[in-house]
Amino acid sequence: MKITFVGSGHGVPAPDRYCSSAMIEAGGSIYFIDAGAPIMDELLRMGKNINDVRTIFITHAHSDHTIGMLSVASLLNWYYKQACIDFYLPEPELIDACAHWISANHDGDIKEERVKLHTYDKNFVYDDDNIHLEVFPTRHLERIEKPAYGFVVTDKESGKRIVFSGDLSHQLSLEDFPAIAMSEDVDALVCEMAHFKPEHVTPYLEKCTAKAVYFNHVFPLSKLDDIRAMNGTYPFSVYVVCDRDVIEF
Repeated sequence: MKITFVGSGHGVPAPDRYCSSAMIEAGGSIYFIDAGAPIMDELLRMGKNINDVRTIFITHAHSDHTIGMLSVASLLNWYYKQACIDFYLPEPELIDACAHWISANHDGDIKEERVKLHTYDKNFVYDDDNIHLEVFPTRHLERIEKPAYGFVVTDKESGKRIVFSGDLSHQLSLEDFPAIAMSEDVDALVCEMAHFKPEHVTPYLEKCTAKAVYFNHVFPLSKLDDIRAMNGTYPFSVYVVCDRDVIEF
């Protein structure tokens, strides 16, 4: 399994960072966690085939995690007629918005055999021949009573387990650091660092069971040096990721 950080930034523009999106390659197929980056453009620039993309999983309904999926859906609808992608979205409103976007741009009605839009909840499990994905809720949007999620992805070939935190509560005040990364063996934790400071996450890292922690979705970028300084403090490696960084398992 290989993970490429197509976008490692936050919703506020940065000159060298797209918004959040992680591309997983496993068993010859491609999966995305979030689509804040222009993932269609980046697929082409990396020499990837749109026909290899199976699914796009969206953690929550903020535009810095969703905006790139609209161009993918539109292009599938009218141009890439051999491709077929499942979009897993946390709210029905995102399905409606995607349909309206395609219609408003004169791309016709949604071709449901290619653009497959689904909602999911905390009980959702995705399983195919390459990966197994489970969901856990976060409290990022609790104050407005909207859902937000993180994911646990297992590569079936290697057995490696990767936790994607999704976006968490501000200052981690609602104590929603991924519990699985403190209670079970996981090979890596990919954790956001936009809604809290490094000192807020320290008590959780002291209990973390991951073999490595990768911080992405960083804002402001002044946190980068503080994150890098964490490496060597814990019994696991700590990294900060940038666009196009790759992890291989």
